[in-house]
Parts: sequence; structure tokens; C-alpha cells
Amino acid sequence: MVTPPKAISKACKNLEEDLVLYYYGELTGPARADVESHLKNCDSCRLSLGEMSKLLPMTVEPDEPPQAFWDNYSREMRRKLDAVVESETWWEKIAAVFRPLPMPVLATGAVVLLALTLTFGRGLWQSSAPSSDDAAFMEALPMAENLDFFTNLELLDNMDLLETLSGPGNGTA
Repeated sequence: MVTPPKAISKACKNLEEDLVLYYYGELTGPARADVESHLKNCDSCRLSLGEMSKLLPMTVEPDEPPQAFWDNYSREMRRKLDAVVESETWWEKIAAVFRPLPMPVLATGAVVLLALTLTFGRGLWQSSAPSSDDAAFMEALPMAENLDFFTNLELLDNMDLLETLSGPGNGTA
């Protein structure tokens, strides 16, 4: 027949934390004296402190794995590190293609870069001063905007010519 486990005694609610501090020796002065005087009169707190003195040291016992664990761990780590060192990354594989021909590849790249710069950079190096054709166009532009005015002016000149031709001696009044 299985015997039920012994019930853990309960300490007074207001002294639970102080009992732990008392056990570790972190209570000093009047607080320590209060706990000691309470322990003289309270059986449940005394039993709780006794159980605490049995349980708390077990919580800090070192849990050291056996030597076989460390041997397996070391062997596995060495195997994984060797696998990482042996594997090549994608950029190392690409660089391996260009290793035999570093100078021709660099020279070809420089020529291609120069050709692209001269082809697409042509508009970037033009001077900011307008050319003579641009200056002539800029002078004619305001006149072209006022073309209607000049057309009407020509019509007025033609009217003056008609009036002089049809003057008082022509029989028209």
C-alpha cells in the first residue's frame, strides 16, 4: 500500500517571505528578533522552517552532466564545424569562376563601364551657355507670340493704301 506524502506545513501568511530571508540570514535587527520570537511561539512556522531547510539546499545542488555527455557534445560540435568550413557559399562559387582570369575580367569591365559612361553621359557634360541658334530662336519667340498683332497691323497698312488710291479725285465719296 502506498502511503500518501506528508503534507507540507503552512507558515503564517505574514511571515512566509521573512522565513525565507531568515533562513538565508538576510534579516537583521528588529525584523530578525520578531521572527525569532514568533518561531518560539508558532509550531507551524517552525515546521515550515524545518522543511525549508531540507528543501532549499536541494534546489541549489549542482547538476553536472556525466563525462559521456561532454564527449558526445564535443564530437558533435567538431563534426558540425568541419561541415561549415567545408561548405562553400554562393559568392565563393561565383568568385571561383573568375579566379583564373582576374586581369582580363577587370579590363573588360573597365571598358564596358567607359563605353556606358560615354554613351549615356553625353547629355550630362553639355555647357550651360545657350548656342547661337538658341539665341536666335529666343529673339524670334516673342514676335511669334504676337503674330496676330502683326497680321492686323498689315491689314491697317493695306487700308491706308486703299484710302489713298480711292482718294477724292477718284469719284468715290
